[in-house]
Amino acid sequence: MLLHQVLGLDEEENLFMPEEGYSSLNDLYQTLGFMEQIAQSGGVDDEVKAVRDESGDTICLAINNPGTEEYPSFWAVFTNVVSKSGIQSAAAAQFDILASHLLQSAGDINSMETSSKELKVALREYYSIALVKRQLCDGCVKPTETYGMVYLDIRVQRLDELFRKLGDKFDASGRVLEICCGNGMATLSLEKLGIYPLTTDYDRCQICQGLEHKVLKPERTIVMDATRLTNFFDQGAFDAVIGFMLGTIYSFNKDIWVAMMAESLKVVKPGGTLLFTVNKREEMDILKEVLDGLGAGGEVIDNTDENGIYDQWVYLGRKNL
Repeated sequence: MLLHQVLGLDEEENLFMPEEGYSSLNDLYQTLGFMEQIAQSGGVDDEVKAVRDESGDTICLAINNPGTEEYPSFWAVFTNVVSKSGIQSAAAAQFDILASHLLQSAGDINSMETSSKELKVALREYYSIALVKRQLCDGCVKPTETYGMVYLDIRVQRLDELFRKLGDKFDASGRVLEICCGNGMATLSLEKLGIYPLTTDYDRCQICQGLEHKVLKPERTIVMDATRLTNFFDQGAFDAVIGFMLGTIYSFNKDIWVAMMAESLKVVKPGGTLLFTVNKREEMDILKEVLDGLGAGGEVIDNTDENGIYDQWVYLGRKNL
């Protein structure tokens, strides 16, 4: 795994991260608890790998835990690199305090450097692999479905046709964020255009399915709530934010979509591309009203067909400068 490479470890060495998913790396509840326990127990007796970023800040600690008769050896990995992103979490500063304390008490420190970006990529891959291995879902008994049962040619064809229809009006060059990606059905069509987005969805089962079939890429995929994008990404971090078949939008759940679109506009750069599709015209009317109210400018495109299922209505616009 990439995380082994960042830490300079052999692939067969065991890693343990206390947080239950990438999104949990924002609050660090488990991480800080473990670090406090180690500090209270008297510090670190074994080797510590201290990873510093391009600014010289310690963004990751890996502490060696020798094997016993009951458990094999492993490296406990703690990081605040995600909590420092976007709207910096209070946990980031607490991590700094505890990391400094642990390093002062450690005798065998191996210092190394990496970029924040490289570490985040490695962490995304780590949690994606753990999800597919069912290490993040206690008691999961959901069987793996075949590719043909999950990915429908008609769905991919609809998007292929849509992109041809949009032509040069759809510009998604640069860094792209795909929200509500599901199992990556739309991602397949994007990659045909040479667009490789960072894919996110709140439904971990859908994400797991996409990863199992290698449609979603481990290092580019996060299980995350799209109403919290600014907790993880800086403002203007993306050149485009896109989402296909966003879900059912009603007047009574409008607040959720207001929050999701508000977050999307914050993380896309001024002038950046916005592309969203829904099933029904009334859903698009709500979405268009929300986006207009938030400061986006765009058009609604009628993409209806006789089947009336996928990507019937399209919003294509930009964040106002």
